[in-house]
Amino acid sequence: MPSPTTALDLITRSMKLAKVIGTGETPTPEESMDALATLNDILENWGTEPMSLWSATNFTGATVGGQATYTIGPGGNLNTTRPTQINGAYVNFNGVDFPVDVVGQLEYNDISLKTYQQPIPNQLLYVNEFPLGFLTLWPVPTGVMPITLTFDRLLTQIPTLATAINYPPGAAKALRYALAIELGAEYGMPLDAATMAMAADAKADFKRSNKQPVKASYDAALTGKFGTGNWRTG
Repeated sequence: MPSPTTALDLITRSMKLAKVIGTGETPTPEESMDALATLNDILENWGTEPMSLWSATNFTGATVGGQATYTIGPGGNLNTTRPTQINGAYVNFNGVDFPVDVVGQLEYNDISLKTYQQPIPNQLLYVNEFPLGFLTLWPVPTGVMPITLTFDRLLTQIPTLATAINYPPGAAKALRYALAIELGAEYGMPLDAATMAMAADAKADFKRSNKQPVKASYDAALTGKFGTGNWRTG
């Protein structure tokens, strides 16, 4: 996307693409605000699609001795962007990093003594609540230590028409076409088949650029060890 650009610029181009307005015309203030709400709906929906999330980021916070559960999100115990899911984590104890396994609710439910404490936690349960998520560590850490979480970055919501936005390569065209499709439907002017195909290609290109390589893991009972493997060499 050209940098900087604004939400209004993107909305205007999308409305022209959808033939809601003509060349040289500009949307009314009411049309612009309605389109901004639709644009944010698209961004929110893309946040539920793993390959529409761009890249991954590490966030480092700190544990509290004797505290198992932490809120995460703007203003939470761990003050950062609320993740939709946590992909990995580790804690640092006396200068050494120790991995923390991310487990599901059923696995956490199977823990018999959830209040058990030790210096280093080795499991993490994340519950994607809103507006703040909930992160629970087990065993409960007995002291303060850095904890680093890895999660995907979302395309952030756009608060105003004048907001300068600068998303990663490929997002501009994909968003412009996606918004045009939505606006065309809202105004009773659906896009033609060729433009719909271009919209699908634009989003596919953006998602393809976010594809992450997948490593296969094997059950220790089958291989005698646990970990990832190279399918070429075994």
